[in-house]
Amino acid sequence: MGVDDYGIYQLIGGMVTMFALLGGSMSSASQRFITYALGREDREDIKKVFATSITLHIIIGIMVVFILEVVGGYFLYNHLEIPDGRLTAAFWTLQCSILAFYLNIISIPYNSLIIAHERMEAFAYLSILDGVLKLLSVYLLYIIHFDKLVVYSVAILVSSSLIRLLYTIYCKKQFEEAKRVKFGIEKRFFKEMAAFAGWNIWGSGSAVLRNQGVDIFMNMFFGVTVNAAKGLCNQVQNAVYQFVTNFQSAVNPQLTKSVAQHDLVRIHALIFQGSRFSFYLLMLLSVPLILHTQYVLSLWLVEIPDYTVHFIQWTMVYLLFDTQSRFLVTSIMATGEIRNYQIVVGGVKLLALPIIYVCFKLGLGPLAGIWVNVLLECVCLTLRLRYNNKLLKINIEHYIIEVFLRCWSVFVMAMFVSWLLMEVFPLHSLWTILISVFISTGTIYAMGMKGRERRFVSTKVIKAIAKIRR
Repeated sequence: MGVDDYGIYQLIGGMVTMFALLGGSMSSASQRFITYALGREDREDIKKVFATSITLHIIIGIMVVFILEVVGGYFLYNHLEIPDGRLTAAFWTLQCSILAFYLNIISIPYNSLIIAHERMEAFAYLSILDGVLKLLSVYLLYIIHFDKLVVYSVAILVSSSLIRLLYTIYCKKQFEEAKRVKFGIEKRFFKEMAAFAGWNIWGSGSAVLRNQGVDIFMNMFFGVTVNAAKGLCNQVQNAVYQFVTNFQSAVNPQLTKSVAQHDLVRIHALIFQGSRFSFYLLMLLSVPLILHTQYVLSLWLVEIPDYTVHFIQWTMVYLLFDTQSRFLVTSIMATGEIRNYQIVVGGVKLLALPIIYVCFKLGLGPLAGIWVNVLLECVCLTLRLRYNNKLLKINIEHYIIEVFLRCWSVFVMAMFVSWLLMEVFPLHSLWTILISVFISTGTIYAMGMKGRERRFVSTKVIKAIAKIRR
């Protein structure tokens, strides 16, 4: 595509994805209300929630398209620095990006419906197809000798259209509430969904503002080299966390349905087990990555920017704290009582900005930015526990013993044994990384699981080995 065209695509795409925060908040609202209605087994409410969600997303999508057409067009022709001869291509890129974004917005209720019904296999297949289509879009650049920027933009739009169509067809064939949608807005659900999405935007927005603010402070105090290191760290963070997200997506609907049914025993079991196993899954990647960061980066990069290694190591620690409280967040969201929670936790996240600024001003170095985030994430974990105790009667002491202390004891032991191995065999290779994974797996099995869980895993492993031998 070339440097200039890639830069134009990123610039135009960035203008459109500013509204991704809105899409994410609406997705959470749709998924929560559809899943909650399914948990109550109220067929009429399910139909009304889905129809309201569809109508709401169409209205929001049209509003966003209008804003992007006016504001995006104004900036494109008056303020953006576009290379000579590329303005027309940039215009069509903007149009394709806006349409693709609109299709993604109106697909959200269908995505939410599939997840709410726990059809994870279909969701996984469509997600894989989406990834394949995007790869094919890149491949088209090699075989089509036309304006590559326009070709890529149109290809992404076509792939978004196809995925949206497949989501719709699947839902209409599988789910009664999607077969005959009566477009309209049920006032009761509209008010609840709008309020939920609004407070969710504040919560998500506070995290975005914090992250962007820290990046700006790092640039102000330490320059673009540190920004490059932080950017690489963010890529690793997104890739690693995706490993856990699929597991959490499978458990979230069950947790929301249990909240709808007021089944406290199942709610507590899902939160405790989900939190532990999310931590363990992330730990399988975190332990070898923390111990072998330099080696892993050397496989990817020719030159590793300063601070990248330490950024990644501390980010893994941050993610372990974060993943431990993901189901605490889901359970609060499932209750629908999120206003006070979002105000308080969002405020704590934003508190990072003045603290980090002072730390940088005092000369504590760029790593102080991540240290502060780790400490504040611990505060957020405590607050989430308090809200779960208030709303869902979670026993805080029991959670600390069974989840927090158990998980971190397993992590420390796996780190210690893997570190001893490195001291005896001071080599960094794929073999030592695999050995770290095996050590982590063994430690999780021996220390992290309960007797019933170990028996379940052993049975599954024995059956899998028996199938392979056949």
